[in-house]
Amino acid sequence: MSEAQKFQHILNGIREDLTFIEELYRKLDWNLFNNQGLRSDFSYKKTAFEIIEWINDVFLDKIYEIDSKIHKFLIDLSLEKMYMVSIQEMEKYIRNIIQEKKGLGYGDTYLNLKKLEVAISNYRYQINTTMDFVRKFLYETNWTNMKKINTEDYLFLIKRRKYITAREELQWVKQAIKDGKYEDILNHLRSSIDLAIKERFGFTRIKNYWEFVVFADNTDFPLPSYDMLYFYFSEGSDRLHSGRLHSPFECQTALDFVNSFIDKLELINISQEEIDNFKKKCKWVE
Repeated sequence: MSEAQKFQHILNGIREDLTFIEELYRKLDWNLFNNQGLRSDFSYKKTAFEIIEWINDVFLDKIYEIDSKIHKFLIDLSLEKMYMVSIQEMEKYIRNIIQEKKGLGYGDTYLNLKKLEVAISNYRYQINTTMDFVRKFLYETNWTNMKKINTEDYLFLIKRRKYITAREELQWVKQAIKDGKYEDILNHLRSSIDLAIKERFGFTRIKNYWEFVVFADNTDFPLPSYDMLYFYFSEGSDRLHSGRLHSPFECQTALDFVNSFIDKLELINISQEEIDNFKKKCKWVE
C-alpha cells in the first residue's frame, strides 16, 4: 500500500465514523420524538435516565473517540498545528439537551436537537477542510511523514464504556495482526461478537450460534448482519472450524466487520418487550 493509499484508508475510516455519528443522531432524534416513555408520567424518569445514559456512554463517547483519533493522526504526522476542528459546538447542544430545565423532551429540547444536527454537519466540514490541507502538505513533501504511520493504529480506539469486554477481544486481534500472528484470530472475533450481542440484548447465554442466527433471521430479529454471522460461525469450513484466517487481508477485513457490527448494534431500535418475546420463542438463548 502506497503512502497516499494509507492516507486515504485512514481518511475513509474517519468518514465512516462521521457517518456513524450522523446515524446515532437519527437514533437520538427517533428516541426523543417517538419514545412513548417520554410521554408517560408512569415511566418518564426511567426512560429519560436511559436516554441520557445512552447519550453519554455511546453518542458523546463516539464523538470523543473520533476527535481523539484525528488529533492522534495529526500529532503522529507532526502536523498538530493543523488541528482546526472542534467538538465544542456539538458538546454545547448535547449538554443543553441533557440539562434541559423543564425535562428531557420538553422546553428547548428539540430546538437544541436541530442545532446539534447543524453542529455535526459543521464538524464534518471542519474535518474535510483540515484533511484537504494535510493532503496538500503531504503531496508537497512527497508523503514523507506518512511513512511512519501504521494504519492499524487508526482502525478504532478502545475508549467506549459499553461493550468494553467485547472490544478487549478486538484489541487482542488488532495486536495479533500487527505481530503477524493469525492462528487464533477468528476465535477472538467470534468471542467479541458473542459478548457484544449478549450485552446489547441482555442475553446470559447463546447455546448454539448457528441455530441462533438462523432463528433470528427467520423471525426478523434485528441484527446488523445475518450473512456475515453465518460465515463466521459456520462449522462447515475446516478453516473456520480451526479458528484460522490465513492472510493479513482476511484478518483486516474480519476485524473491520466485527468493529462495525458492534457499532451498528447501537442503532437497532427494539423494545425490551420485543427482546423478552424473542427470548421466550428462541430455545437457543437464555
